[in-house]
Amino acid sequence: MDHLQAWKKYRNLTFDDLPADVVKVASQCIQDWFGCALAGSNEPLAKILRGQFGYRSGTCSVIGSDLRLDAPTAALLNGASGHALDFDDTGARTLCHSTAPVMPAVLAVAEELGSSGKALMTALVVGVEIEGRIGFAMGPDHYARGWHTTATYGTFGATAAVAHLLGLNDEQYGVAMGLAASHASGVKANFGTMTKPYHPGRAAENGINCARLAAAGFTANPDAVLGNQGFVRAASNATDRTEALKTVADEWMILGTLFKYHAACHLTHAAIEGVLSLRTSLNVEDLSSLTITVNPGLLDVCGIENPKTGLEGKFSLRGTASLALNGIDTSSPETFVDDVISSETVQALIRKVTVETDPALSQFQSKVVWVDNAQNAHEAFKDLSKPVTDYDEQGRKLKIKFDSLCAFANAGDETVDRFKTLLDVAQPGL
Repeated sequence: MDHLQAWKKYRNLTFDDLPADVVKVASQCIQDWFGCALAGSNEPLAKILRGQFGYRSGTCSVIGSDLRLDAPTAALLNGASGHALDFDDTGARTLCHSTAPVMPAVLAVAEELGSSGKALMTALVVGVEIEGRIGFAMGPDHYARGWHTTATYGTFGATAAVAHLLGLNDEQYGVAMGLAASHASGVKANFGTMTKPYHPGRAAENGINCARLAAAGFTANPDAVLGNQGFVRAASNATDRTEALKTVADEWMILGTLFKYHAACHLTHAAIEGVLSLRTSLNVEDLSSLTITVNPGLLDVCGIENPKTGLEGKFSLRGTASLALNGIDTSSPETFVDDVISSETVQALIRKVTVETDPALSQFQSKVVWVDNAQNAHEAFKDLSKPVTDYDEQGRKLKIKFDSLCAFANAGDETVDRFKTLLDVAQPGL
């Protein structure tokens, strides 16, 4: 099932069509994203973007401020804030940060249109489902080449979600996605800088513009996604992914959502968990060396060897391992600041950490070997690739995270209540 076939399946989707587990996970995605965006709105990059684009006027909310801007600009700012801490969810099936580029687009347009929370949630789900199928059509080569899939797949997901809110017909949807093919961009070389969170903001902004232009009669080639000289073939070595797409035809991509409990790149989490499990029974004063073994592809994502800034620390296996060894809370956004990462306490243990690779490991797996001063080796293996199935327990953990993010943002009950009113949806987790 390609994205055009998927659209025909989802274009008339209503809230009442969503299975209970999809509603629950989507609710958790929305809550988690809002908490991340609220906390991220205090980051320097968010303040810079408000300074540059806050002069624009409109009716849409900008999280963490009193600004009211036009929908594309609000989506840009909220999208960047939502990913500023790199604490938002990841899609095991969508192969990107699923919610980050889609949610800010549908939030802005839904607010502008006066759509219900149920319509917003349905559009979010549609966007994630289309986003994931674009990912399956591309295959792993796209990400390996250096593309940031949250930016590229996210542009298509945001476009599809807004198309659903606007009620585009098949022809208009094809045009919107053709336009999205010329907007989808973002490279991994910018990881560890303000530009990475800028990517989902731009994807959300572009998604709104693509869908609106298509609705207004603009033209584009509907085959610009999968056809000859189109995005998939230009940006990957994918040829015929028909069989791969068939395997997910009946899946709900959103159920593959992986939530973060460490405020760093998700690909560092297995190693962090491995270090923490060893640290419970071993004394860091007795550490001679620590070796982390991961899939080779991680070196292009979180392989910053000598991080000095907070943003660099989020994309460093060695840096996050040092934090865990030092007992510094990696679940707190306050940890990933320049003063902490550049401190001698953290830098000293970074020097004891070595990263090796093994292609047999998946991107969400890690082997950690702790060698003590007597040269005894202690090993831990972690696999974080499987989404949980106990959604109630996941909801409890996410509520703790949400409350922590609100506290970090110094947000009162009034701010959270405004968010709930804006969404107008009373679902589990909200």
